[in-house]
Amino acid sequence: MVYVEPKIENFVNYSEKLFYKNTNKTNGLIYFVNFKIANNKSLPKDILQYYTARISNHIDGKIIYLNRRNKINECLVLYGKDKYKTISQSLGSYVSANIDEGSWKIYGKINNRNVNEFFLGWGLEQYKFNNFKVLKYLEASDNLNTKDIINKLSGIFYGKELINIPSLDMGPEALEKSFINFANYHNAEINIIKGSIIKDKFPLIYAVGKASVEEPRLLELNIGNKKHPLVIIIGKGVCFDTGGLDLKPSQYMRNMKKDMGGAASILSLSHLVIASKLKVRLKVLIPTVNNDIGPSAMRPGDVYNSRAGITVEIGNTDAEGRLILADTLYYADNYKPKLIVDFATLTGAARVALGPDLPAFFTHHEDIATMLNNISKNEEDPLWRLPLYSPYSPWLASEVADTNNISQGSHAGSITAALFLNKFIKPKTKWVHLDTYA
Repeated sequence: MVYVEPKIENFVNYSEKLFYKNTNKTNGLIYFVNFKIANNKSLPKDILQYYTARISNHIDGKIIYLNRRNKINECLVLYGKDKYKTISQSLGSYVSANIDEGSWKIYGKINNRNVNEFFLGWGLEQYKFNNFKVLKYLEASDNLNTKDIINKLSGIFYGKELINIPSLDMGPEALEKSFINFANYHNAEINIIKGSIIKDKFPLIYAVGKASVEEPRLLELNIGNKKHPLVIIIGKGVCFDTGGLDLKPSQYMRNMKKDMGGAASILSLSHLVIASKLKVRLKVLIPTVNNDIGPSAMRPGDVYNSRAGITVEIGNTDAEGRLILADTLYYADNYKPKLIVDFATLTGAARVALGPDLPAFFTHHEDIATMLNNISKNEEDPLWRLPLYSPYSPWLASEVADTNNISQGSHAGSITAALFLNKFIKPKTKWVHLDTYA
């Protein structure tokens, strides 16, 4: 492997270093200055006088170094006018990216929500691929929920790293190795399904991955008290997607190492759930394959059985993610969970509709949709619901199988993909499908 093997403990350690708790290490102070003078009463008088006398143009996010020849560096961070109306996550990211290297401390006290948002933003900006050297420190404020921030950052960093490592070093075998390390770190039970069991019991996973030199497999993790509600999260783990025999053009294949972004996302989420000790019984499922070309590759027009007994015609080999998810969803549903959530870099259609920053989600359950909408607004991390519009289901019709894996037209690709997955879930099962960009 060219790169440092991604281990969750490395990202926990790195996240902890970002927010040192040692006042002897501080060599810089940050003063937050609001556009409204009345909101700056907590600032030292000399700082407020400096601002009112010298700052004629208040620009949100601007960092002004005082250069007062003190033993400690000082800077003003302006906010409250246009772009950064509060001390927020986005302001934290901006300051983290643009402030000088060193060990900084925030002057005064910020309310709990704002301080946690700012520190999260600061930390997110400090991710560097395959690099654990800390150059910018920020002393943890007394009211910071440090443990929660570290749990979030380490999970997110781990997921980013898995996506960023080239597929040569992050194929199904390497992902399995990282998955086992992750499970061992959390003292979780693991089950690796491959070989004849995949071929016989998960025929759609096998169909997608059989052309690769790295065999297809299903990674399973279990953790939690059996008395707690069972939640299953599933992540699409296509480590590289050539498109199969329906080969992608080179410009669309270039970044297909990210096609395991669903798997990376659920490992990030799993780390946060486990580290936060949420009262759930968690099952994590990652079907992982390479969608390669070769003599044994699935062909357009082939028909395969599925774990559910539904026969599937391959309308396009580049619609492979829904195939591996179909077998996995049916497998998951038989455990009768309280909730199933799947994450997948599934369709370009969702990106065309919503762009790269707004994931689409699908669910039949209004209570879940309302909850997700409310949470995404509160966290300033938006999602957008798209419909499981049943009148489009006939678009998946096949003359030789129970269903096609693609629709015959060019419209509503993300909706028809979700409708395909819906065939493998019981109607009453609480299920959320997220079509993400990674």
